[in-house]
Amino acid sequence: MNYVIKTGKSVDEAVREALSELNISRENAEIEVLDEGQKGFLGLIGSKDATVKVWPKKDETKSILDEIFNEKIEPEKSQDAVQDNVELEIENNEISTEITEDSLEISEDVYVEESSNSIEEENENILDAAREFTSKILDTLELDNTVEMELEDNTLNININGDENRLGILIGKRGITLDSIQYILNLIVNKKSSRYIRVNLDSSGYREKRKQTLINLANKMANKVTKTGRSVKLEPMNSYERKIIHTTLQDFEGVLTHSEGKDPFRKVVIQKERKY
Repeated sequence: MNYVIKTGKSVDEAVREALSELNISRENAEIEVLDEGQKGFLGLIGSKDATVKVWPKKDETKSILDEIFNEKIEPEKSQDAVQDNVELEIENNEISTEITEDSLEISEDVYVEESSNSIEEENENILDAAREFTSKILDTLELDNTVEMELEDNTLNININGDENRLGILIGKRGITLDSIQYILNLIVNKKSSRYIRVNLDSSGYREKRKQTLINLANKMANKVTKTGRSVKLEPMNSYERKIIHTTLQDFEGVLTHSEGKDPFRKVVIQKERKY
């Protein structure tokens, strides 16, 4: 990390020296006071300079991307964890429905209009937050793409279209990066909402292509199991992809499926059905 350690007669003086050398403002700096120093007797005897460590603040979007690419974010919890947190927050902040005499004087028409405006304003805040974060991600990755965004009922659908060769970095291996970004978007938009919003993030139809790939894989491996009689373990998948495998093979004659292991290494096992 790019940082400097400076000393001065006071903390402020040491900080100013460090900011000057780094050529950044105080608002854009992280500051750690290593030693506050001592004035000493009459400012002379036993005095000790203050010491500080200063470095530039890291861009928040870049920090998020670093975590995504280092796989520190668990996209597996993308929808369910956010939904549980949001519903708990709404429950803890439940609005009282007690009716007072003053409230009865408000006409029903005015109430309906205010409620409508409130929802519309909330929806705009949700879309603005999603647009801002998506734009920052694309700018940071230096991707020039078209973003389609639609909030319908309680579902926010976002599709990023562009050069599929360059969008690979946005999707990641088996869609892990896309899932991680979707997870963060879930957190962001639900902070702006009074109800739970499900986020579906896609890139140039990747989700549907991946679904078809998994369906084909499931059928191919099921046929192999019925021929050889040996169980097959598939690669680790998130809950959404495992569900596609289970659903595809639920009516496939002669095989059974189950999941084993712990996330993020949980995988589907296809085995031959035993007949007694």
